[in-house]
Amino acid sequence: MWLPQVLPDESLFSRICRYLALSGTSRNQSLQCLLGDGRAAVHPYLTAHLANLSRFTEESAGSLLRYQTLRPLFAYYLPRYSTGINDDFASSNDLIRACQLSTFREREHLVAKYCPECAQEDMRNYGVAYWHCTHQIPGLWACSKHNTWLVQSELPSRSHTDSHFFPNPSVQSESCGSLAMKFAEYTELKLNVIRNERSRKEVFSDLYRRELKGKGGLTNAGRVKRKALALGVFEVSAQLSPRPSYLYPRSRTDFRYFSSLLLGQYPQHPFKHLLLEFYLSQCLSDKIFHNNVSPPPSKELEYEECCCELLKSGLSMAAVSREIGKSRCYVKTIALKFKIPVNLKPKKITDRLKESIARLAYKGFHRNVIAKRFGVSVGSIELIISTTYGLVEWRRKCKRESLKRRYKYSIFKFVKVYPNSCRQEVKKHCEAAFYWLYQHDPEWLELVLPIPQRAYHIDRVDWVARDKEIFQKVSEWIFENGRALTYAELDRRLGGHGWLTSKQHKLPITMKLLRTHRQQNESHEDE
Repeated sequence: MWLPQVLPDESLFSRICRYLALSGTSRNQSLQCLLGDGRAAVHPYLTAHLANLSRFTEESAGSLLRYQTLRPLFAYYLPRYSTGINDDFASSNDLIRACQLSTFREREHLVAKYCPECAQEDMRNYGVAYWHCTHQIPGLWACSKHNTWLVQSELPSRSHTDSHFFPNPSVQSESCGSLAMKFAEYTELKLNVIRNERSRKEVFSDLYRRELKGKGGLTNAGRVKRKALALGVFEVSAQLSPRPSYLYPRSRTDFRYFSSLLLGQYPQHPFKHLLLEFYLSQCLSDKIFHNNVSPPPSKELEYEECCCELLKSGLSMAAVSREIGKSRCYVKTIALKFKIPVNLKPKKITDRLKESIARLAYKGFHRNVIAKRFGVSVGSIELIISTTYGLVEWRRKCKRESLKRRYKYSIFKFVKVYPNSCRQEVKKHCEAAFYWLYQHDPEWLELVLPIPQRAYHIDRVDWVARDKEIFQKVSEWIFENGRALTYAELDRRLGGHGWLTSKQHKLPITMKLLRTHRQQNESHEDE
C-alpha cells in the first residue's frame, strides 16, 4: 500500500499519520513496513528514512525532502552540516545531530502546530484536516492566510504518530496582530525561496553587518550598537508569539541572542536568522540608532577635542563634565589618555605613582595586590592600566604564557611520574591542562602524550573447553533418558545460561551430537 497522495502544503509527517489511519494495520506494523523499524520515531518536520519512504510514493526522495520537510531550512542556515542534513538515508538520530538541535541554547518543546481555520477549510475541500509543513517552522506561531494564532498539539509518545492524530477543526481560533501575520508571510516566502535555491554565495554575518551599516547600526570602529539593536529585536519578538518561547530573546539586554549571528563563528538556530533578517529588512529604520542615548559616532572626536581644550584651559573635571554632558569618569579617562594634568582632590595618584603602578603591572602583579600596596582603589589601578599604551595586551600575553607553562609542567610531570600511563589517564588526572593545550598548543601535546595503544580483544571464555565439558554432560543425559530431550530442557539442566539456544555456533561438538541423536530418533519413529 502506498502513502496517500500529497495535499497542498502537507508535510510528510502528516502523510504518514494518514497512512496509519488508512492501512488497517497496527502502528508497529505500518512503521516496520515504511521505515524498517516498528519502534521508529517520526519527527514532525525533520522526517528521516526518506530513501525507504520514497518507495511508497510517486515522488523521489529529493522531492520529499525539499517540499514536505523543513530540512532545506536547516541545510541553508547550517551549511557546514548540509551534507548530513540532505542525506536521504539518514536516521532520525543522525539527522537531529546534523541539525545541531541539542547544541542550541534556544530549545523549543517539540509539538505539532495547526491553524483552526485551515483545518476547517481542509475538511471542506479534502475531507480531512492535515498538518501543514509551513506551520511547523520552529518559532512561527501565526497563520499568514487567516491572521490567527497557531494551536499546538502534544505529540503522541514514543513514535510521535498515531492513526487518530490530526488537527482539531472544532477549536476556537484567536486573531493575531498584524506584525505576527507579516512575519508569517515573510517566513513562508523565505522558505519557498530556500527550497528553490541551489547554493548560497554570501556569509550571513557579512550580510547582517552590511545591512546594519547602511542604517547606522555600526560605529566608525565597526562595532554594533547592541543596546538599540537588542531593544528593537525584543520589542518586535514580543508581538510574534502569544506565549513566551525559548527561541525568542529573554530581555531587552539579551545581547548574546544575536552576537553569535553577527560574528558568524558558531552554528545558530535557523529561527534566529529568520527573526534577525525580518527585523533588519522589515522593521529597522534609520531613526532607531540615531535616537539612541549615546551621541552619533561622528561626534566622539568632537567630544574628545572639546574635553581636552577645556581641561587645558584650567577647568576642573566637574566643570568639564557639566560642560560637555559626560561623566567625571569619562573626563578623567580622557585626561589620562592624553596626559593632561588636572587638579584632583586628593592629589594622591601622581605621575610618579602612575609610573610605579605601570612598572608593577608590566611585571605581572595582580591589580588587587597593586591597589593594596599603594593604598588606592582597584578601579584606579584598572583605569591606569587601560590608559597606558600596550599594557593591556602585554598583560594578556603574559597571562597566556604563564598558563601555558603551568599546564605544560603538569602534563610533563604526570607523564614522567607514570611513564606507563595511557592518554585517557593523562586526560582524566590533568583535565584542565589537557583541554587548554589541546586548543592552544596541540603540536606540543601530541609530542608529550604517550603513544596511542592499540586495543586488543580478549575472549574471556574458553569455548573449546566449555564445549567438551557440555558434550560430556549432554551425552550422559541422552543415554540415561530413553526419550529425546529438547534444547530448552537440556539448557535448563545446564543452568539456564542459553548456551544451547543462543551460542550454538560456539559448541560444534555438542551440536553435532544432538543433531545425530535427533536424526536417529526420527529414523526409529519412521520405522
